[in-house]
Amino acid sequence: MKHRCREVTQLVLEGEDRQLSLPERLSVRLHLLLCEACTNFVAQTRLMRLALQRWRELRVDGDTPPH
Repeated sequence: MKHRCREVTQLVLEGEDRQLSLPERLSVRLHLLLCEACTNFVAQTRLMRLALQRWRELRVDGDTPPH
């Protein structure tokens, strides 16, 4: 299962930069049904992406992050 988890997490990360193929998406979804660790990884990845997006929006609006 560990080798498969590595493949799934790699696909999740690649999915940030490109649209995964249908077989890739199905493979990830099936794996996530069985693997809590990868499901948590996906949730954490989404949270980081949303936080980064929000930070970028703040920067565009002229706010600067605290030092």
